[in-house]
Amino acid sequence: MVSGPRKGRLEMRRNHQPQGMGSASDGSKSLSINADCGSRLQRRTKVCAAIAVALLFGGLAPTSHASIIATDDANTGGYAPQPDHGWAGFNGGTGYNLWTPLADTGGGGTYMEGVGVNNRQVDGNYSFSLYSGSGSYDISRPLTSSVTTGEFDILTRFDIAGAGPNLVNLRAGNNLAGFGSGELLSFGIVNGNELSYTDGSGFHLLSSGEARGDVWSWDVVFNAGAGTYTLNVSQVGGGYSSGPITGSLESSGTSVGSFAVINSSTGNNQNVIFDDPTFSTVPEPAALSLIGGVMTMLSFRRRKA
Repeated sequence: MVSGPRKGRLEMRRNHQPQGMGSASDGSKSLSINADCGSRLQRRTKVCAAIAVALLFGGLAPTSHASIIATDDANTGGYAPQPDHGWAGFNGGTGYNLWTPLADTGGGGTYMEGVGVNNRQVDGNYSFSLYSGSGSYDISRPLTSSVTTGEFDILTRFDIAGAGPNLVNLRAGNNLAGFGSGELLSFGIVNGNELSYTDGSGFHLLSSGEARGDVWSWDVVFNAGAGTYTLNVSQVGGGYSSGPITGSLESSGTSVGSFAVINSSTGNNQNVIFDDPTFSTVPEPAALSLIGGVMTMLSFRRRKA
């Protein structure tokens, strides 16, 4: 997979595995337990200390990290040969069902941005793109299985004049009636040039300044059951960032079944470009809990001594 600002972080997630502590031939690096340490209590204390050191510095802890639920990328073989302007007809990536154009679409369509096109991709050599043409265009991507809690990440570029809603949203289910059907949270640009988002409390404008043309990385941690979320957005390459923004989703007691993208900026060369839409689990601090338990046991043993 071709690397990029966002791809590097995703590859770290996919490839990271706990590293076992190798044996050290140098005595100063080995974790040895003195066989002549005296009492059984002393030996147990030394064992606890060795375990704690191994967990902290040897990488033995079963560290918890994000697990990918669904992801896609215009650079993958599922869309070869690129540029594939009809990418909506293919089910690339993993964890998703086929792309689904929405019923309120009119006048626009899909194309693949990148090398040999306009070179406006947001990652690697190619990215997914929507053009609005004489009207608008929106499309959704359903998950193979809905998720109640998790994290959603995506890269965007808004090469638009700014009219109308030009957005990404998270949705309950995958209602094909329109972009806003089942919406839980949306973000992007609406009738202007600054970033914004809409949640359960309404529309919110961010003080991003001119946001058109730049690449933006969005990260949403959500709990659709509780109806809550945390949002972070940052300009790729440095610049404006905002978050964590916390709030309520537009509904609760549900799950996320799809995401959708819409381009409503009518005219020529009005394009919404995106890539790397990824759902993942939210990691739990299991490793820290394990280390804390060992250190607590060590402290207890010392007090008993």
